[in-house]
Amino acid sequence: MPRPRSAHSLCRSHLAFGLVSAAALASSAVASPLHVLEKRYTDVGGYANPTAGGGKWLTLARNTWPEGLGEPINIVISANSHPALMTDEGFYDWGMSINFGTYLLDASGVGSYHGECFGQTDGARQAANLGDGNGMHNQSDLLRENFGDVTYGVCKESANGGFHYRVWRQNGTDADTGAWFLAASEEEDLSNNHMIVDNGYDLGRDEVVRRAVAPGGTKSPITNTTYTATAVNASGVGYFDNITFWDINHRISTDGVVMVLTVDVTDPGTLAAAARSTGDNAAPGTGASAADLARAASVGLFAVFALALLL
Repeated sequence: MPRPRSAHSLCRSHLAFGLVSAAALASSAVASPLHVLEKRYTDVGGYANPTAGGGKWLTLARNTWPEGLGEPINIVISANSHPALMTDEGFYDWGMSINFGTYLLDASGVGSYHGECFGQTDGARQAANLGDGNGMHNQSDLLRENFGDVTYGVCKESANGGFHYRVWRQNGTDADTGAWFLAASEEEDLSNNHMIVDNGYDLGRDEVVRRAVAPGGTKSPITNTTYTATAVNASGVGYFDNITFWDINHRISTDGVVMVLTVDVTDPGTLAAAARSTGDNAAPGTGASAADLARAASVGLFAVFALALLL
């Protein structure tokens, strides 16, 4: 279990920081660079088992008690997926199709994908060793569910709780597969310090997979790209054999199942042109609609309240 802290004071400071950050960044976002990895031959599953290279299907969480606890890595996006999924843009766009992540416009009306509220990290990053030669390294992002709201939905998840997944890329020199490794879970709200709900690791994994394999596919609200996915239970000997209940953060058990998703593109939509303005109703010089500006103003008012909490 984590070290005991005052939930009231933590909630107050986190809320204040989040609101101030949101107000400062409401009208802009820094585009993250695209990293395109050429698809290479991997094993039949489109990834390499981390344990074969000294890695683990468990993250390393921060500020745990006792130290060294982690969370299950329970989903793989196979490198046998469509080549679009081997780019940052395609991976994030697929996430949008299952209601994870956010898409923000900068002052010039250019859009970029992010995982969290206004592109800001809310909470401690976790690390993982995928056995690819990169050793233990921090997650590249955390994508929160957006409830169908591509701009502000992830902020609702951060405040009220819900599903999210942490992301790593297997691209080291020892196993340069390009596969994405996800640690999915369901968490409580901010007032409960984002504690994982009972059975939250398995519930998070199952929810992501359920959305991904929806009949008829899933469609990105940003590019209108349609994705389909197949899921395979890849768990077995050499996966969670060296992990016990006592190694898992919050001491929440897991069934040890790792699901491998192979994602295809059935209609490319406008995926290649995703980094652009998303509407003709943008206010001049802002890249935001009138409704967006109104909501940003509301965020500013909340920021004043947040500053008062910090005093």
